[in-house]
Amino acid sequence: MAGAGYKLFATGDVLSASDVNLYLQQQTVMVFASAAARTTALASVLAEGMVTYLKDTDVVEIYTGAAWVSLDDPNAIQNSIVDAKGDIITATADNTPARLAVGTNGQTLVADSSTATGLKWATASSGGMTTLASGSLSGSSLSLTSISGSYKNLRVVLYGATFSGSITSGNATVNSLSDYSYYRVNASGGTTASDTGDSVGGFYSFYNTMIAAQVGSIYVLDITEYANTTAYKPMRWTNYHLAGASVPNNYSNTGFAKTLSAVTSVNLSISGGTWTAGTYVLYGIN
Repeated sequence: MAGAGYKLFATGDVLSASDVNLYLQQQTVMVFASAAARTTALASVLAEGMVTYLKDTDVVEIYTGAAWVSLDDPNAIQNSIVDAKGDIITATADNTPARLAVGTNGQTLVADSSTATGLKWATASSGGMTTLASGSLSGSSLSLTSISGSYKNLRVVLYGATFSGSITSGNATVNSLSDYSYYRVNASGGTTASDTGDSVGGFYSFYNTMIAAQVGSIYVLDITEYANTTAYKPMRWTNYHLAGASVPNNYSNTGFAKTLSAVTSVNLSISGGTWTAGTYVLYGIN
């Protein structure tokens, strides 16, 4: 039997059995040690609208006529909205809270308007420089292919490169293109030179001072926004080496790869000799 509402008793009123059952018992908060104790006590007298307090869980519950449910504020975040450790509460719309399940270890929370909650868990991009390929230098060319487009910039570094013969020139090209456009600046600031290739292609850089005695030299090729498909790719080639026996020097060439395609391969080649020692590393940079 459901509750009959509120009744104001006056002095001298007779308290009938019906008044006790409807107004007193069903409209007070009954206290029980646990849900099990409540079940035992109320097994034969359950009625819709009963309110109980459970001491072991500190929870107020009401009986719907079919089950006991938590007495929650409908405008409060419901306990049932979360299911697991690490779940977070977000929203799918105005005044509409929702659960975003916990991500996996190491993931970070990212805003994403394409998802229902406007958020998602995603694997964090590696910061700094991530090694994509590496190996030993040999022969007269180095071909780096199938380069991932997941980074912002590329850097190719030749460490401790030494050569046989007298290197007269070298090419740094992308996507197997042979033409080039570049602007070269002597690092000493004394001279500049420029040149333009025929159409689209790679990037040309001079090796004309490289000699076999340049032990420990470092050469760096940077390609900016290499995955961009709407603009040419700025490039910079820098030689850090010994000019002669002991005088340190460096040269720098800057320009761009004349292609609107994402860079997926880089080729370095030299003329007049071969690499005899040294290593290379291809880095992806975020």
